[in-house]
Amino acid sequence: TPMQEMFKVFNMGHRMEIYVPAEFADDICKISAYFNIEARIIGHCAESEIKTLVIHHEGLDYQY
Repeated sequence: TPMQEMFKVFNMGHRMEIYVPAEFADDICKISAYFNIEARIIGHCAESEIKTLVIHHEGLDYQY
């Protein structure tokens, strides 16, 4: 299966994603660590006039 299709269909290893305002992200990671749950910031959302999604992975770009 091509990687572009994998990113479109599967969660690619993410168990759960939470979308929150940036100012809360560090606190959420700290709370998760307190409960021995690994959490990290994996990206951000930004407004754009271009209505596409680009995933950067291992030196390649996948555009949707």
